[in-house]
Amino acid sequence: MDLSNSHITGLLIVIVNFQLIDYVLPLELKKRPHIVVIIADDLGWNDVGFHGSIQIPTPNIDALAYNGVILNRHYVQPTCTPSRAALLTGKYPIRYGLQGPPIASNKASALPTSEKILPQYLKGLGYSTHLVGKWHLGYYQKRFTPTQRGFDSHFGYWNGFISYRNSTHATETMSGIDARRGFERAGNEMDRDRYATDIFTEEARKIIESSKRENTKMFLMISHLAVHSGNSGPNHLEVLNKTYNDKVFSYIENKNRRLYAGMIMSLDDSVGKIIESLHENEMLENSIVVFMTDNGAPTDDPLWGHDNFGSNWPLRGKKGSVLEGGVRGVAAIWSPWLKEKNIVSNNLFHITDWLPTLYTAAGGNFEDLGKIDGVDQWKSLTDTLKQVRSKVLINIDEINGDEALIFNQWKVVKSNRTSKMVFNLKYAGDPGNVGPKFNMSSVVESVVSKHLSEINCLTQDCCMNASTARDLFYVALSLAKVDGQKCAERVSNPDQQYECFDGYCLFDILQDPCEYRNVAKQNPQTLEATIHMLERFKSEITKQATDLIIDPDADPRRFSGYWEPWLEPSNKV
Repeated sequence: MDLSNSHITGLLIVIVNFQLIDYVLPLELKKRPHIVVIIADDLGWNDVGFHGSIQIPTPNIDALAYNGVILNRHYVQPTCTPSRAALLTGKYPIRYGLQGPPIASNKASALPTSEKILPQYLKGLGYSTHLVGKWHLGYYQKRFTPTQRGFDSHFGYWNGFISYRNSTHATETMSGIDARRGFERAGNEMDRDRYATDIFTEEARKIIESSKRENTKMFLMISHLAVHSGNSGPNHLEVLNKTYNDKVFSYIENKNRRLYAGMIMSLDDSVGKIIESLHENEMLENSIVVFMTDNGAPTDDPLWGHDNFGSNWPLRGKKGSVLEGGVRGVAAIWSPWLKEKNIVSNNLFHITDWLPTLYTAAGGNFEDLGKIDGVDQWKSLTDTLKQVRSKVLINIDEINGDEALIFNQWKVVKSNRTSKMVFNLKYAGDPGNVGPKFNMSSVVESVVSKHLSEINCLTQDCCMNASTARDLFYVALSLAKVDGQKCAERVSNPDQQYECFDGYCLFDILQDPCEYRNVAKQNPQTLEATIHMLERFKSEITKQATDLIIDPDADPRRFSGYWEPWLEPSNKV
């Protein structure tokens, strides 16, 4: 669809007419909501349709985003452990020393138990709390595992990844089964040549059904393996049905990218089934649903061998980088409580904000959370739409040497020329512009759009027909897309113009989201002010542990082939 400025202006008027109206929530919505958080692993900025890619259809994910609010400036941490820690604690990882690489399966590291986390807070409000899928916040002792940290149930795995079909987690020196139902070994449930995305979706549906039967308020976090690669090697990208997958995505030339597309297709199906289950159990009209990625895609990964051929295009950088491609994450929220829907929010949002935001939505008092870095965005999402955050610490890795901070439209960045992660600084990933014509009708007609639009009608003065919905969704698409061509103006070879090794770079991230143009020399006072903010955070940092070694006692061969808490009892430490 070709959108001229006048066309966009006209459709924005339609948005105003449909959306910018005060309304009173029906009485049945004035209850504490069910909260569902769906986390994709290593999903790239350019791997969802609502950011402009036509290559891999994501109709259910797109429908969730278009019917709710697209969070277009949602920042996460560079890798998975730090992001999950920030999400659950509401604090920057520098507060507890987890700002570095992900926790390794055979090293004694974990999120400190002194940190109270989101499920513990929600249990205090009467919620049942459930985790499906990935944990990756430590398990060398039982006290660090999910069911000891506030989750009533956990079905999934403790490490950073497993095989999609047999729940094996392998390192260079150790290999074993990582499949858990609480503390119980669950290899028999995940070792039947079934596909992990389907297994976790089925478990999520069972939890939704049981929550309905038991009439409990539910917090459900589905932390997918998808679209992380499985165990490194020739078969580390695994799809549900390769023959079918190759047929559906035959237009994608790169065979690995084709496999990745199939992994996303299964993830999108999962989102549809979860929404369907909430609807069937009459819980959707009283729910908050959040979809996000934990970090950008590792398009290639010469360090760890876990490239997944995802795309962050046209953003610079990948997983592991403090540049936009590593930390500007895909995110959207839907709920009946959102006053304005079908919109793109450019308000600054950080992953630490979810703890106070969801806690407030659940009826909690922000003051109960103590000193945290997260900002309560619930009122902004449901009432004012005002920006309530002006500053985000992206990260300070005192070992790796990467650091970055955002203040309003400014981003200050410094990298280490000798870092092992220096390969993450380039532009990489498929532009996503080769494929069938974008099919907005498939989004409008998806199971997610069908159910969400029905509920949206309850909280709006009028309901949209399919034609109006398509028009509104196209407007949102145009506003959520980052224009790579515009970013690249006057830059002949961007990969050779990275200047942030020997000093600090400054980017106007609103005008230059692709981080092409360093404007430090033109804005010396702003540069000085943002560096000063970084220095203040440096003075508060809890340094990473530097004495962690691969512990031979962690070897699954000592535990009948399973990864286990290997330093029990605790006096072994």
